[in-house]
This record gives sequence, C-alpha cells and structure tokens, in this order.
Amino acid sequence: MKRGEKEKNVVHLDFGQQQVAARSADGWLQGRYYSSDGLSVKEFLSFNSVFDICPFEVGVSRARERREFRARLAKVSRLLDLSEFMPRPFQSLSNGEMRRVLFARAILKSPDVLVLDDPMAGLDPSQRERFKKIISALSRDGIEIRIKCRHADEVPAAFARGGTPPLHRQLGVAARSASAPCRKPLRRKAAESQNPPVVELRDITVKFGKRKLFDRFCWTVRRGERWVLRGRNGSGKTTLMALITGDSPLAYANDVRVFGVRRGEGALAETRGRIGIVSPEMQTYGDASPEEMLESALAGEPELLLLDEPCLNLGAAASRRILRRIAAWLARRPDATAICVAHRPDHIPPGFGLVREL
Repeated sequence: MKRGEKEKNVVHLDFGQQQVAARSADGWLQGRYYSSDGLSVKEFLSFNSVFDICPFEVGVSRARERREFRARLAKVSRLLDLSEFMPRPFQSLSNGEMRRVLFARAILKSPDVLVLDDPMAGLDPSQRERFKKIISALSRDGIEIRIKCRHADEVPAAFARGGTPPLHRQLGVAARSASAPCRKPLRRKAAESQNPPVVELRDITVKFGKRKLFDRFCWTVRRGERWVLRGRNGSGKTTLMALITGDSPLAYANDVRVFGVRRGEGALAETRGRIGIVSPEMQTYGDASPEEMLESALAGEPELLLLDEPCLNLGAAASRRILRRIAAWLARRPDATAICVAHRPDHIPPGFGLVREL
C-alpha cells in the first residue's frame, strides 16, 4: 500500500464462517429443534455484533455510525427479504437461510473488497438468481468483488466471460469447474410400489411460533423407492428428515412411523441404527467431509438412506464421484429406500424417479 492510501476494508465470506457462526450462536446438531432461545438473527445482525463492539463501551460516541447502520440494515433486509427471520434464533435457520443472513452481515460491514467463496452453495434456484443480481449490483456500486464458484451457471452475468475488460481487471473471478449437464425434469412414476411402507407421515402439523410449516401433511415412502424431496430454502425439507430420524421432538407429537414403528412407541436406537444420513448440519457442526459422511452412512448397510444435499461444498468432479458411489451402492441393494434433497438437478443420483414437492 502506498503512503497516504487508506487501507481497504476487505470482507470474506465462506462456509467456514457459517460453521463458526452456528456454533457460537449456542448451536448444536439437533439444537434447532429443541430450543427457541439462543442468539436471534436480529442480534446477529446488530451494530454491536457485526462490528464486534462491547455493549458496555464508554467514552466513544458512535451515534452517526449507528444511524447509518440502521438505514443500511433496513435496505439490506429488504434486498434479501430477511424481515421474517429477525426474531428467529440463528441456529433455527435452514442451511440456505443461514447463507442469506451471513451474506447480509458481510454487506453490512461496508466492504471495499468483498471476497465470496462459493456463495450460491445450498441456495434454491430463485435465491441463486437473487444472489447473482445482488452481487452484480454491488460491483456496479463500486465494491471490488472477488468470487469463486464451483459451477459455471452460478457465476453472475457481470463476471462471466465476455464482460468488459475494465470489469475483469477490477474483479477476480474463478469458476472452479463447470457443472455436469442437468438431467431432464423428474416425473412421478405412473404406478407406485406396493411394497411395505418404510416411512409414514400421517397428518403432520409443525408450527414454530406463528409460523406454520406443515398443516396435516401426509407422505408414504415404501421399501425400495427412491425419492427426491424438493422445495425452496426454509420449506421444511430438513425438518421432515429430522421427523424421520427422531432428531426433532415434534416427531413424538405427530404420527410419524418408521419401519412400522410409531415414534414414541418403540426403541429409537433400533430404528435409527437402520438409517444412514448425510446432511449440511453434519458439515456445519462436525468436521467430516461429504465423502467421509457418505462412507460412514453406507458402512452400516442402512435400509433407509437420507441424502440431504450430499454434494454440498463439492466441485463438479467430486460431486460426480459421490453420485456414482451412491448409484452403485443402491444398484446392488434394490430393497434399500432412499430420499434425496438437492437444489441442483446435477446433484441428484441416477435412479431417483419419485418427486415430492414442498
């Protein structure tokens, strides 16, 4: 830096920060289902929290900075549609919702340089498009942005090849690998299996405060079926997984049956031992890689395999390896049942022909 130049405010955003934030917000793997306490999103996005200021600080007036911050927070909240999140505990958010809040926090720091490492990972299609537009708008506003994306279709238009030379000299862009071609849209099979049910959700009702996630929701998954569970961020996909595994206490307030045993009427350990699972929460609160989580899930020869974003934080080559491993394992076990959550069509293993939309 040349003498007299102001040091640039560089803000970095990656998945590691999500892990730190979730754990520091009194978070633990099943914590979102058991507590309404903990650090709220409003507190997490407060002036003191964003800039790490002690609330009992004396002798320093920050009145103007706080006024400017409140105006910026209101704008960012509208931009990312965060108003409904504000009273909720940070740890209660879904993986994609956490990404939105962390992105807001990064913008609130008024960066001169914004470094984004795979910012679209875990976002549903509509949120990916929103992020791309916001990132392009921030660059037009004069923020220097450096972005790395694992998939070419997640690179904002302003950063793609063919952009103006001045823009590319200002912005460091690296698309780490192109996505595999998207598969054709999945269609529900005409005739369902008549095999015994493995998962039965009967008239499920789930509420968090005034927010009703499910109202008399029903779903039956039979032996040998391979389902894709789809929906926007926050639609309840991970909550359904937690009802099935028994991680959520709401499983015991509803009629949830796994392997024919209703939650609350049988040994949880017995049914849980027949389930293999991979999830973003296991990445967030643990230290295992997606590959390690998958191998651990498959090692127990599960009768029910739950794949919640199995390719999260992986590039295209690693994702293909994971999907081939899953497909090969399932091909040798026609009676095994599987449910997959994925926000990208190219993150769905071959052979998943049933779809449940939320």
